[in-house]
Amino acid sequence: MNKEFHFLDDGGEMGKLMREKDWSLTPLGAPEGWPQSLRTTVNIILNSPFPMFLFWGDTLKGFYNDAYRPILGVDGKHPKILGLNGAEAWAEIWKDIYPMLSVVTKKGESIWRENLMIPIYRNGRMEDVYWTFSYSPVKDDDGNVSGVLVIVTDTTEAVLAERRLRESERRFRDIANLSPMWIWITDADINVEYANNELLNFIGLSHYSEFEGQVWKSIVHPDDIELVFEGFGKAIEKQERMSLEYRVKNATTNEYEWYKIVAVPKFENGDLKGFLGTGMNIEQQKSFEETLKNEVNHRTKELANSNLKLEAMNKELQSFAYISSHDLQEPLRKIQMFAEVLMDKEYDKLSTSGKEKFVKIQSAANRMQSLINDLLSYSRTDTEKRVFEVIDLKELVADIKNDLGEELKKKHGKITLLKSCELEVVPFQFRQLIYNLLSNSIKYSRADVPPVITIKTEVIKKAKSIDPILSNTKEYVQITITDNGIGFEDQFSEKIFEVFQRLHSKQEYVGTGIGLAIVKKIVQNHAGIISATGELYKGSVFTIVLPKKQ
Repeated sequence: MNKEFHFLDDGGEMGKLMREKDWSLTPLGAPEGWPQSLRTTVNIILNSPFPMFLFWGDTLKGFYNDAYRPILGVDGKHPKILGLNGAEAWAEIWKDIYPMLSVVTKKGESIWRENLMIPIYRNGRMEDVYWTFSYSPVKDDDGNVSGVLVIVTDTTEAVLAERRLRESERRFRDIANLSPMWIWITDADINVEYANNELLNFIGLSHYSEFEGQVWKSIVHPDDIELVFEGFGKAIEKQERMSLEYRVKNATTNEYEWYKIVAVPKFENGDLKGFLGTGMNIEQQKSFEETLKNEVNHRTKELANSNLKLEAMNKELQSFAYISSHDLQEPLRKIQMFAEVLMDKEYDKLSTSGKEKFVKIQSAANRMQSLINDLLSYSRTDTEKRVFEVIDLKELVADIKNDLGEELKKKHGKITLLKSCELEVVPFQFRQLIYNLLSNSIKYSRADVPPVITIKTEVIKKAKSIDPILSNTKEYVQITITDNGIGFEDQFSEKIFEVFQRLHSKQEYVGTGIGLAIVKKIVQNHAGIISATGELYKGSVFTIVLPKKQ
């Protein structure tokens, strides 16, 4: 290469294009004939890491470097504008840039523009682009302006980002000012940089710029001021989230109201820059808490008094149980004993009316004996010590069938257990439960229809679907006892489990009306449920669901 061409050495892609271009076909002529000022300037821009463009000569022909090349995009002006007249190269914006170029070429003055939007054709379309640039004169050896050096930066992304940020801040402030909550921003020293209208109106300020100095001291309740300083101090020290509840003076009413303040730290490059906070009025909540506290205290005192009364009643109940099991039963046994003696030895001497009366006396005494025994059983169901053991239902049913053998034989009845299982129960209570149910099925059988009683068992794993009080985390056993007896109307399905509730007169069926109440209480003691369904003169079904293991 001719030594005259050394100023085009290097320069990357643009240096290569300039070296390969046949400049002899242009008005500039071959590079060896270029003026020294042009050579020097071209050498400078080719080796500069900053985007540069050179307008040269009367027609402002264009030169640019590799750093400027990305500005032109793809499918645009590159590379045809290299060495092209300015008016032709930048036809679409020439009316915008030529007046600025003229200031430099005619007056020799430099100009500077920041974030100026000038469209450019690139990437196959016109694009709105923001530029920060300077136009500087390039003078020849005689001091005349021969060209304009452009140092430029495409600031479109920065401008749009700033615009988006401003729009985001505007939306944030609009939303914040519509919020019924306090919203505020501070710097790292808790100086307020922003406060929304709700907060400013509450404390009586017109603009957040007034929120400075000792404002906090004048609006926070004196008893809470130390709490506030300690809370903010700890949040700054540990650079962590803060939550406080304290009272703040309402500028309108001059009364203090409770607020809950939550603040989260904001960081920039790992450094604490301040806090973003909210405040919610909790005056009603605090008032409710105070009312609730007073109510709880009042109810606690009432409960304590009730407990004392309950203890006294329990003592009375224990006394009643003792009387029932000893003092009441002793004279009753004597009545029964003397009635039996009279029936054995004096029965024949009685008139027909007297005989009937003695039979009624004996029957009434027997009923009273049953009633006392059932009442004692019912009262002991909750108080007796519960020791759970695993039992086999088959063995228990066999034992009860043996006890009910005479009744079954008399009525030609049958009890069938279709499938046995093991479960954890209080043995003597559970025996009483099954005994009462089977005994009732025999007792309430239809005349001249042999009682047929069927017991089925099933393991249940999703028991909550049966009743919400049961758990899906336990296995349950469902025991179903079905009979063909007199049944009952479904409207009585709950009533039959209540104490002293009878669906039939004592003349029809013997009983005290406590048996099924005892059954229900035993089921509850085992954390289970019991239900009954019936159809009059067709039979009844009792369903028990108990945990397989307690």
